[in-house]
Amino acid sequence: MGAMWFDKGGFADHLHEIVGYKAGVAASIEYMCDLLSGTAYPDDIIGSEQYGLRIRSEDYEELYYHLLHKVGTTEKPYGGIFEIFSLTTEFRKLGGDQFSMDIFNIYHSHIEKETEIARKEGHKSLDPHHMIQEAYERFGVLGLKSIFRIIEEFERLRRFNPHSMNRWQEWKDVLNLADLFTQQKPVVTEGMFFDQRFIDFLSVNHEKIGAIHWRKFEELVGECFDKFGYKVELGPGTNDDGVDLRVWSDQFAEIPEYIIQCKRQKAKIEKVTVKGLYADVLHEGAKMGLLVTTSEFSPGARKTVSARSYPVEEVNGQMIKSWLQELRTPGTGIVRV
Repeated sequence: MGAMWFDKGGFADHLHEIVGYKAGVAASIEYMCDLLSGTAYPDDIIGSEQYGLRIRSEDYEELYYHLLHKVGTTEKPYGGIFEIFSLTTEFRKLGGDQFSMDIFNIYHSHIEKETEIARKEGHKSLDPHHMIQEAYERFGVLGLKSIFRIIEEFERLRRFNPHSMNRWQEWKDVLNLADLFTQQKPVVTEGMFFDQRFIDFLSVNHEKIGAIHWRKFEELVGECFDKFGYKVELGPGTNDDGVDLRVWSDQFAEIPEYIIQCKRQKAKIEKVTVKGLYADVLHEGAKMGLLVTTSEFSPGARKTVSARSYPVEEVNGQMIKSWLQELRTPGTGIVRV
C-alpha cells in the first residue's frame, strides 16, 4: 500500500474531522492520545503538530479503526477490507472454493445491475431482492445465509470506512467528551438524562466510569432505568437527603419501586451507608433500596443486609458494565476542539 502525507497540524485535524463526522463527539488532542494509549500512535499525533507526518495507508486505517472501537462504535477494532477477505475463508469451509467464488459473483453482478437501475431511475438505495433470490435458488439456505453475510459486511465496511461519506446516524449536535468528566449541568441530546454517545463510549472504556463527574454518574443510572422501561425521577443532586433517584414501574404506580443512592467511589460501601438507605426505604414506603456503586459492598455491609433482612440490594461496577453493554449502540466518534 502507499503512504499519506500531512502538513504540520494537518494530521490531527483530519483525523478528528473524519472520525467526528462518523459520530458527533468532540475531543481534544489530549483525549485522543489517551484513547490511543498502549499504541505508538500518540507519539505520531503529537509529533505531527510540529513536524507533519508521513504514515502508511494501512497504519492510518488501523489507527482510525482503533479510535472507532475506543469511542464505542465497534465492540472490537474493526478490520476494514480484511473483514471481507475473511468471508472467503468462511465460505470455503462451508461450501468449497467454487461456492465461495459463486456467491461473491452473485453479489457483485447484482450490485452492478442495481447500481445502474438506481442511477437511471434516480433512486438513493439498491434493491437486494434479486441477488437474495438467486442465491437461494442456486444454493438453498446456505446461499441465503451467505448472501446476507456479504450484504451485511459490505454495508459495515461502507459505513465504517474513513474514505466514505456514510455514517450510522445524523447527530443533532456535537458533544464534548470532556463534559462527561467535568460538567455538572445536563449534557444530553440523544436520551433522557444521559447521552447515548456517552453510553457507547463507556461501554468500551469501563475503567473510566469511576472518573466521570459524580452528577453524570447519577444521570447514567437514571438513563439506564429509563431505557429499561421505568419512570424515573432524578433528584436535584444536592440537598436530596441521600435519595438520588426514585423509580416507578407499572406495578408500583403510587409509591417508588426503588429508592436509589449512587456512589461513584473507589472505597467499598460500609454498613453505615446501607443503614441510611434502609431508613430512606422505610420512610418512603418503597419496595427496595438500590445502592449503585462503581465499587462494591464491604463484607460488613453485606453481613448487615443479610443478618437484618434489609430490602437493600447492591449494584456494583460489574453490573453497571453489563447495563452498558446491553444499552450500547453503534454510532459514536470524536472531532477536534
